[in-house]
Amino acid sequence: MDVVEAVKRQIDLAEYVGRVTQLQKSGRSLKGLCPFHTEKTPSFYVFPDKGTWRCFGSCGEGGDLFSFVQKRESLDFKSALRVLAVEAGIQLTPEDGRRRSHTERLSALMSAAVDHYERCLESDEGQAAREYLAGKRGLKQPTLQAWHIGWAPDGWRGLRDFLRNRGYEDRDMIDAGLLVEGEAGREPYDRFRGRIIIPIANERGEFVAMGGRGLQGEEPKYLNSPQTELFDKGRTLFGLDHTAAGIRQSGTVVVVEGYMDVIGPWQSGFTNLVATMGTSLTESHARLLRRFARRIVLAMDPDAAGLAAAERAGGLFLGLDSPERMAQAARSADTLAGAVDVDLRVAPLPPGRDPDEIARDAPETWSGAIDGSLPFAEFLLKRIMGPERPASPMEARAVVDRLRPVLVAVRDPVERAMYVQRVARHLGVSEEAVLERVRALSPGRGPRPAVRQVEAPVTAEDVLLAILLRYPHLRLQFRSYPESLFSGAVNREVFRRWLHSEDFSQPAEDDPVGDRARALIARRLPPLSDAEARQAADEKVREILKERIIQHQAARSEELADAERTVGANRLAELALSVWRGAMPADEDRELAEALIEELQLGLSIHRREVPQGS
Repeated sequence: MDVVEAVKRQIDLAEYVGRVTQLQKSGRSLKGLCPFHTEKTPSFYVFPDKGTWRCFGSCGEGGDLFSFVQKRESLDFKSALRVLAVEAGIQLTPEDGRRRSHTERLSALMSAAVDHYERCLESDEGQAAREYLAGKRGLKQPTLQAWHIGWAPDGWRGLRDFLRNRGYEDRDMIDAGLLVEGEAGREPYDRFRGRIIIPIANERGEFVAMGGRGLQGEEPKYLNSPQTELFDKGRTLFGLDHTAAGIRQSGTVVVVEGYMDVIGPWQSGFTNLVATMGTSLTESHARLLRRFARRIVLAMDPDAAGLAAAERAGGLFLGLDSPERMAQAARSADTLAGAVDVDLRVAPLPPGRDPDEIARDAPETWSGAIDGSLPFAEFLLKRIMGPERPASPMEARAVVDRLRPVLVAVRDPVERAMYVQRVARHLGVSEEAVLERVRALSPGRGPRPAVRQVEAPVTAEDVLLAILLRYPHLRLQFRSYPESLFSGAVNREVFRRWLHSEDFSQPAEDDPVGDRARALIARRLPPLSDAEARQAADEKVREILKERIIQHQAARSEELADAERTVGANRLAELALSVWRGAMPADEDRELAEALIEELQLGLSIHRREVPQGS
């Protein structure tokens, strides 16, 4: 934790946030417009004494310096740590410095290679490629320039010679995946030859890899860079650097399979697509996309292979040949959606055409397919049921038996009930009949034991994390809880890793998150039964939420105290009485009246007595 605290000591939170949104003094806190959603009345607060910030408006986000950078720059915790450490002038480790230097060199090399291939496309050698891109793909010159599309001439060392003349070494080019090591002592040679080059960038716009498309029927049709220090295809999504703003604006990200299936729709105005690159949609992909939107729509090629790929994209199989495989498919999708808190959907497209063609030639069809996308489990159920109603009770029973594993795999009871209702209507039977066939025996529950009081080691957040780390069975209950439940970025990262069953027992160099987790695990807690642990965790969640309400009320009270000194206690009392009687305040008093109402409501919510369970 030393490096995290050192960064916080070096960088003033209010000054850092003030670069993004204008802050004004409000009692002991600072107040301004929230940088994460559009608002006219300031609801965003910075609390310098606590080193935290929170929006009490519609987005409800909050955290510390690291959380702000993660949210603002769409970074994970490790990346935010590196960014802030550089600004604070703090060297993480000597090894980290050497690694960063090498990574920066490879990144500069990739940019130089992209420039070279772009120039080759504009040369006489690139004429055939230009004709293909304009004629076959319908790509216009501004699009080619925006995506830095290039051409690799059909030679063995054109790129190698170009980069060596600029001071780069063969080892760097091999490490970046641009050269292939020669066998039997032969010299390395260019990986991409006679191919259209499509640069691949990370979400920050830094070139990390390339895809090469052959023009003469070469195999493979698309050749990608290998896994490198810069490029991990399980964590990189093509096009995200171009489409992040469109994804945020629409609230939906559409996942397709190919480069052109992103670039073509982008040119047609559909700016919320990304593509996987020869791999299924991983949890890392989903976490990356969750920074920009919650709804993920899988829109793959509409033939049978494409629909199978859509199911694999959730980490799934086609899985329709047995109830077990169907259940595994549904569980995988449910697990992915729950772990990352996304709405995972599938958009079956009209047959015989790629997403690129549909978006370009029939934009209404494309929009309709995405708007009409189905939740993953519903997509599976519809495929299994088919369009026709069973002709006999025996056939209907067989359909329910095939659907049963998928329905059971859907863990949310409301979602499952909705699917049961739709299945019952399709089969022409009652919902109870479907449930009787589907319902599995659930173990009996004994009397609720009394909950032992757990003494908080430091804060409610600390004790909650300590309980969760000690009792892993709580993952199912907490998988839908947002990471923003915790104020500090380190605590959020501990929570995220715990949800994914990470082993914290083995220390790793330069890992403040693991250090924090082990410190929490080491804290003494009284022995708790499973039920007691759940009750104790729930109590700490309520305590955390109540603390936030108190914090909000304190900020509002300070504002009203400032207003009292400015306009006078009598004027404030008159305004409060007027508002209490239901009168509409004048425009100049509107904001002050809203503060009075909100402060009253917050006070009531703090002191409201909770109704005991079962009463």
